[in-house]
Amino acid sequence: MELLRQNVLFVLVFLPLLGAAAVLPQRTGKSARWVALGVSIATLLLAGLLPLLFDSARAGPYGYDDVGGVVQLVRRLPWVPSIHAELLLGVDGLSLPLVLLTTFVFVLAIIASFKIEKQVQGYFALVLLLETGVLGTFLSLDLLLLFVFFELSLLPMYFLIGIWGGPRREYAAIKFFVYTFVGSIAILVALIGIYLKAGSFDLVRLPALLGDLAHTNPTLAMTLFGLLAFGFLVKLPIMPFHTWLPDAHVEAPTPISMILAAVLLKLGGYGLLRVAWPLFPEQALAAWPILAALAVISILAGALCAIGQADFKRLVAYSSVSHMGFVLLGIIAMTPASMAGAVFMMVAHGLTSAALFFVVGIIYDRVHHRQIARMGGVGATMPTYGRFASLFMFASLGLPGLCNFIGEILVLMGVFSAAKTGPVSAAVPAWAIYTVATAAAFGIVLTAGYMLWCLQRVFLGKPKEDTATLAPLDSRETLVLWPLAIAVVALGVLPWTLVLTLSDTTVAALLKVLS
Repeated sequence: MELLRQNVLFVLVFLPLLGAAAVLPQRTGKSARWVALGVSIATLLLAGLLPLLFDSARAGPYGYDDVGGVVQLVRRLPWVPSIHAELLLGVDGLSLPLVLLTTFVFVLAIIASFKIEKQVQGYFALVLLLETGVLGTFLSLDLLLLFVFFELSLLPMYFLIGIWGGPRREYAAIKFFVYTFVGSIAILVALIGIYLKAGSFDLVRLPALLGDLAHTNPTLAMTLFGLLAFGFLVKLPIMPFHTWLPDAHVEAPTPISMILAAVLLKLGGYGLLRVAWPLFPEQALAAWPILAALAVISILAGALCAIGQADFKRLVAYSSVSHMGFVLLGIIAMTPASMAGAVFMMVAHGLTSAALFFVVGIIYDRVHHRQIARMGGVGATMPTYGRFASLFMFASLGLPGLCNFIGEILVLMGVFSAAKTGPVSAAVPAWAIYTVATAAAFGIVLTAGYMLWCLQRVFLGKPKEDTATLAPLDSRETLVLWPLAIAVVALGVLPWTLVLTLSDTTVAALLKVLS
């Protein structure tokens, strides 16, 4: 058992990488598919052991488990001793829910990819390489190692869009790469500055090492925070750094859109929680008006853009921009409810966005376009598909009893309470906080508007010419839809058991650092 505890994170991170190496020499596309699926399932089962090994009740400081801290299953090996960089992995309540989400979504995305016929071995190898990059980012506690894995997730996605995407795939892939690479450069510059000042990359110890920087050199501290915030906001993405996202989604294959929305966007939110806020809490507080404005703009403008879309997939893409605004709002409010809501929202949106992009892919495979105006009555011709789609749309708009509702209500309650308690209440007028919270709440109304309107135009009414005769769901599609549907309902009914119990103590420890 002790050997398992010591090495489970290393095996979890690098198992998909070994799987990618095993997929490439496969002689047939069929064998490559099954090897990739087997590796992804093994990774999911290994991730499923983490809640059993993780002590969610440990209410310690934001530190390592050898001193009673909340960061557990820590494993460190020498990497670049000359600059004190280590292969340092660990898990806490911030990373564990996202690791479980990642391994779950990758299994479903690989099943959804069984229709891929072009360069099959290369496709599945890149998907598994991408999984290693994402898992490594979530589990790294060395800032340089986190950056390496963060960048590792960039290249596979570029090729997956650029080779297997739609008609404008080269444009979308280059735009994705340029935007996210610029954000990465900002993070790299901040990383170098942090090391030169603190002499360490240890993310758990850096908050203490940089504690006096806000007072001894406030300009440098704000510059480093600004670079980190910009880099992670591009990845989240938040308006006005979002324009790469709709193009990437529209051109990406359906399984890659599922991964992009469900997992890769969460790297931005996780980076803010793991790196930017703990290292520079005073600068985050000073930048609150700007960050709050960006969050509200993303929520409202993202929803308004979704209302105006004629393309089904682009509508879902803009809904992601709007929902990520809630994640940012929960982080900047710095209250227990808001930050727990931000973590929960990342998991909930990961499920609903993956489901909605797969729903779009199902109808696209049959009618070969995504124009909402040319659809209609799909619920009559494909009743089972219509029921699944309705469930996911209601979950996305925040219907009580489904997963997104819990995340949104926690964020909004946390933001309203920030006017009376927490670090924000001491620095920001109460009326400003109430204004931000009220504006964000109106975003839920807009979300209900565009989701219900889309549901009406696509699934209700009489079938149109393009949707009069549609093939029913096949076994592959049903195999993807059922787990997503169960997860969406389960998280809405049992939020504490499935997510909040894992993140609660870590959020409390992190808030002590921020305050």
